[in-house]
Amino acid sequence: MTIYDIAERLQVSAATVSLALNGSPKVAEKTRSRIWAFASEHGFMRNEQARNFRLKRSSNVAIVVHNIDNDFWHGVVRAVENELGENYNVILCNTEGDVERERRVFVNLMSRKIDGVIVQPASGEESHLVEMARSGIAVVSLEQTDNPELSFVKGNDNLAAYHLAEECIRQGHRRIAFMNFHFDCVGLRERVAGFRRSIAEHGLQESCKVLEAEELSVEAVSELVQGHEKDYSLYLCSDDRLACLLLKVLMRGGFSVPGDVSVCGWNDSRFLMYFPVPLSSVAMPMTEIGAKAAAIIRENLERKPVVRKIYVAEKIQLRESFKAISEEMAGGRK
Repeated sequence: MTIYDIAERLQVSAATVSLALNGSPKVAEKTRSRIWAFASEHGFMRNEQARNFRLKRSSNVAIVVHNIDNDFWHGVVRAVENELGENYNVILCNTEGDVERERRVFVNLMSRKIDGVIVQPASGEESHLVEMARSGIAVVSLEQTDNPELSFVKGNDNLAAYHLAEECIRQGHRRIAFMNFHFDCVGLRERVAGFRRSIAEHGLQESCKVLEAEELSVEAVSELVQGHEKDYSLYLCSDDRLACLLLKVLMRGGFSVPGDVSVCGWNDSRFLMYFPVPLSSVAMPMTEIGAKAAAIIRENLERKPVVRKIYVAEKIQLRESFKAISEEMAGGRK
């Protein structure tokens, strides 16, 4: 099958098919999705690109992430390089969390005869990941996926959020806001689900809420909490960047952390301990995640094709930005 066959079947031009498969924004999203779905269903990516570009190993492995400036990825990249660096070239790619850009990156990687990819998916859309895996390229996602053809390595966000909420409730908090931001990410949804599960078990649905900022910005966070800062004794944030923005908004408003309200982030970025008020966070073992993802890539390339689904344990780090409601609770008594 060629792009001309696809064009004829879908009644579009060959140029439109070519642009769509390369993720061009010049093609309407609905049309792009239809072309990608048809190409995937009929094995176009697998049969054409794999045959043209996978003639021999390249010793290239890519790490595809949302933002290479994010401190979050430091441990992953270092671990992958330590695990694979002697035998493979590690290429770092940035998608800005945009699924169309991610698709273009994947097409470009296939053209470079890539051997393996470790990816932080930009959304729940997995067709291009599956096609790459079917073409013989080892793919490891850093988000949970139920697809039987895709491996993943990640923290158990649902369980970690549940345990975080349980610990905070144990230490006396009954008015908790879980602050999230608008983004299509399985991990973020699982964090919200774990929080909801905990507060439901304690019957705190009325006093505890999930808040969602439209974007990661001071303006969005301010709009979300202004006038309601002390409605909650504790803000749990789904990302350290969100927690840092919240701290800025609270301090601008003259609120004390943790005197007036406690704040906790997620990812345990390296710089948090240097804040005037060291920020509490959920520590993701990024070095372990990177090492295990790299091990799956190596196993696929040097032994046999395998699919692994691995959770790693996250750790709650309560620092000075968190205060127990009562000394009795802080001391560990229920």
